Amino acid sequence: MPETLLLCNALLLDGRGGDPVEGATVVVADGLVREVHAAGVTPTATGTRIDCSGRTLMPGLIDAHVHIGALEVSFENQSRKYPRSLMAFKMAQRLRHLLDLGYTTVRDTGGTDWGFKKAVDDGLIPGPRVIISNRMLSQTGGHGDMRDRGEPGGDPHDHGDFGMVFAVADGITEVRRAVREQVRMGADFIKVMASGGAASPTDKLDRPQYSPEELRTIVEEAESAGVYVAAHALPSIAIRRAVAAGARTIEHGNFLDDVAAKEMVQAGAYLVPTVATYVMASRHPERYDYPAEITEKVNRAAAGALESLEVAARNGVLIGSGSDLLGEEIAWLNRELELKAEVLGASRALQAATSGNADLLGRDDLGVIEPGRRGDLLAVVGNPAEDISTLGRPGAVQLVVKDGCIHRNEL
Repeated sequence: MPETLLLCNALLLDGRGGDPVEGATVVVADGLVREVHAAGVTPTATGTRIDCSGRTLMPGLIDAHVHIGALEVSFENQSRKYPRSLMAFKMAQRLRHLLDLGYTTVRDTGGTDWGFKKAVDDGLIPGPRVIISNRMLSQTGGHGDMRDRGEPGGDPHDHGDFGMVFAVADGITEVRRAVREQVRMGADFIKVMASGGAASPTDKLDRPQYSPEELRTIVEEAESAGVYVAAHALPSIAIRRAVAAGARTIEHGNFLDDVAAKEMVQAGAYLVPTVATYVMASRHPERYDYPAEITEKVNRAAAGALESLEVAARNGVLIGSGSDLLGEEIAWLNRELELKAEVLGASRALQAATSGNADLLGRDDLGVIEPGRRGDLLAVVGNPAEDISTLGRPGAVQLVVKDGCIHRNEL
């Protein structure tokens, strides 16, 4: 059982974007936040006292778009290089690294299976709680079909079936079965490729994928199973199709325009911007060995990333936060929040990665420090609501608590 923790004398950011509370004390017991007190109030609870003087206490971070199984940026060939056993250990190491950085919840938008979620929940490996979609759904020749043009026919999954995996399905019958199969394997939501993407070799970045009828079928099957749909969609036409079909979240949205933004607002759909994966790759091409056509797609996506975020903010779109960083790109994880803050401001970018993502996930037990919420908290140097870059400085995250248990304490 988790011990009772009294986190004292902190500058408190509750995750909702309100004014910070100085000299606050938070009591965590039985895995939950039990009491929150302002300065001068003495808690009645007893337990392990941790002095957070000079630190900011905030909710654990949530990343709503990760790929734990993308061990390399060019993930297409990783399953040919590594046996499943080694890949599993590398994925477990990646989960631990995310928790070390203060991410207490992640939504894996394709590839990681139920076994990793169960391993974390059972305490077999340290990591954030994992929300999974299993295989990503793609049409033939879509963003999840990694076959090159020179491969006639063949199995669209022959690049591997572990780590980063896809379900290539076409037509009403196939997509219906594909959704049911992901749900059978424990999916918390369904991920569908509704447009082209940067990494896929044969599709166009700005074109929609899946017909409106196929998308509606995917959403219908997901809703019948009690889960929702997250749609990878960059251009406005794909965003509008996905929203009209009933997708709950739009992933990336790099070419969002005002028309699509207004339709998202009307539908109550969330945008999950993933800025760093495009912007940093575009700024540092020397770190990649992309073919010319993929480099061109990356540069186009990067050019629209921050502009689309501004369009979303201007129109009042619900905004979450994801990173989509593959392989060694995880070193840029905190750059994601810094780039978002260039448009949203630090406080709002932080809110997107805490209470905003909790709302997106439908998890009213996460993302906010208040009685009854999960005991996921960080103590950090500096005030991220004023300067969000503090989260990325070495040694800045000094205390990580998940479900009321101390994962790391350097106070």
